[in-house]
Parts: sequence; C-alpha cells; structure tokens
Amino acid sequence: MNGSFKLGRIAGIEVRIHISLFIILAILSVVLYYNPYPMGFDGLEYPESVKAVLSVMAAISLFTAVLIHELSHSILSMRYGVTVKGITLFIFGGVALLENIPKEPRKEIAIAAAGPLASIMIAVISFGIYFLDIPIISEFFRVFGNFNIFLAAFNLIPAFPLDGGRILRGLLASRMSFVRATHTAAEIGKMFAIFMGIMGLFTNPWLILIAFFIYMGANEEEKMTLVENVLKRIKIKEIMTPNPVVVTPDTTVGEVIELMFRYKHLGYPVVENGMLIGIVTLDDVAKASRDALVSEVMSRDIVTVSPDDSAFDAFKIMNEYRIGRIPVVENGIVVGIISRTDLMRVLEISEAFSGGR
Repeated sequence: MNGSFKLGRIAGIEVRIHISLFIILAILSVVLYYNPYPMGFDGLEYPESVKAVLSVMAAISLFTAVLIHELSHSILSMRYGVTVKGITLFIFGGVALLENIPKEPRKEIAIAAAGPLASIMIAVISFGIYFLDIPIISEFFRVFGNFNIFLAAFNLIPAFPLDGGRILRGLLASRMSFVRATHTAAEIGKMFAIFMGIMGLFTNPWLILIAFFIYMGANEEEKMTLVENVLKRIKIKEIMTPNPVVVTPDTTVGEVIELMFRYKHLGYPVVENGMLIGIVTLDDVAKASRDALVSEVMSRDIVTVSPDDSAFDAFKIMNEYRIGRIPVVENGIVVGIISRTDLMRVLEISEAFSGGR
C-alpha cells in the first residue's frame, strides 16, 4: 500500500502503518474527548488534561486492538498454510494481506471469525478490569471495552471486505460454487453499503464514506474472484508471445527505441550467451542517451514465470511488482513474454462469451 512505512515484525509478519492512520488517530482522540462516558471521557470528574491524555491513549490502544484483530487472522491463516505478506494499519482500521484465501468454506469461516473473536476477548478482559473499580483505569477500560465490542460488531456486517462478508461467503460456498457464493455475498454487501449510505445522509456523514469503502470492497472482491476463476484455468504458454524479440547488453538505446517503433512492444528481454540477464523497458530508455548501451540502463532485478504457470500467477506478479510484462523462462532460456495486454484480452473474450459475468 503506497504511503505506508514499516513498523516492525510480529510472529514473522511485517507490520506497516499508512500515513492516513495519523489522521484518524487525531480525529478519534478528539471524538473520545468530547463523547459522553462510556463511549468517551466527557462528563468524568477528572481534570481536562487527564481526560485529554486518556483520549489519546484510548485512540492508540484501539489501533493496537485492531492490530491484534488482524494478527488473529494472519496467524490462523499461516497455520492453514497461507502466505501472509503483511499487515497494514490505515484510516479504516487494518488489513491483513493474504496471498491466497482458502477456498474451503470451513477454513475461510475460521480465518474470518478469528478477528472478531479476538476483539470480543479483548472486550471481555477490559470489562473484567473495569469491574475492579480502580479510579481512572476502570473508566479507561470500560471505554476501551465498548469500542472493541463495536469493532467486533462492525466487522461482522455481512459485506466485503469485512469479516462478515467472508463468513457469509464461506457459508454460501458450502452450498454452491465459490464464484457464485462470492457474487451473492458481494451483492448483499452492496445492498448494506447503499442502506448505510442513505442512513449517512440523515445521520452521520462518516457513514457515507464507510459505505463507499464497503461498496468498492465488495465490487473488487467479486471482480478479483472472477479474474482468478478465468485465469487459473489457462496456462501461460497458451497466451504468451513465443520467441520474443530480445536484445543484448551491447545493443544501444537508439536501437531499442527503433525496435519499439517497429514492433510496438515497450519491453525487451536482455540475453547474453542465450541466458536471460535483464529486461529493458520504455522507462529505462526514455531519459537515456541514444548512444548508451542497454547494459547501462537495463533492469537486472527481474521476475520470471514458467510456461506451465497459470495466467493468474502472472496477473498477481504484475500487480505486486507493478510491471507490464514478464519474461517466460524455461531451463534458463527465454521462450516467450507475457504482457498485461495478453491477460486483459483473455478476460475481455471470456466476459464477452459469459454474458458480462
């Protein structure tokens, strides 16, 4: 996620913070300061400075609870063999970046439910501390417990990208195909988002923003599932460009530009003694001298795919590394190249023959 920085690693999982988090922390601190107790600290008989400190501490603690919520998803996912790329905390809470969400309903339900269960456990512990009746500490943990109950309840709304949407899909997928379950759960989520947006017009403008986030999340989840369903059935060798035009390290930038005009391709594998050593793209040559050599401007840090990999593998790599093409390599030899255009063409054809679905 752009605009984020690394905080550290917990249980081997990279934790990142998006800059938008600081905006919501400031807003939440103000809300907690002015909200009446027990949803804030207004009305308590403590000095204003104490209530201000409690508000800031509660805002920070809430996002610590969000982190625990996401860690619960991530750790259980890892137990099921899912690769967890990391956790990012941002304005709407947090998101665990899972490489592949399990398609087995039981596993998806368990992973999705782990977060809300963690929030409920935090709330139970918080209320336990509240009943100890320790001044300041008890009030703090009552507010903290209430917000964790809200966090659990909000995440259980049956709409993507919330946990409730994934639980709903898991339940539906036990009775129908995964793709159809995703479509049904996404449509239900969109209905909730529209209802929430209408409520926001008459009550709280924040609901409109959250509704937009939910609607877009449901739409993206459905779209990604459909893309995966199409591309996973196709091998890269079926749609790649075989025997692509390649260049050598001593090819000049001027010659690469001529190739781009001639073949209309914006990237070329760089081969030396038959082996792939890099790739040169339009970005590499755009600001270079026409007399410069490819070896001086090419990218050496390259990713490749195999002809027998699925087209969806290529799609994920392109999105992760933000690249438009990938060399296809077999036994160290470049046998083809696959571009984002190749993938989009397949999806366009599939959509045309499936009536838009």
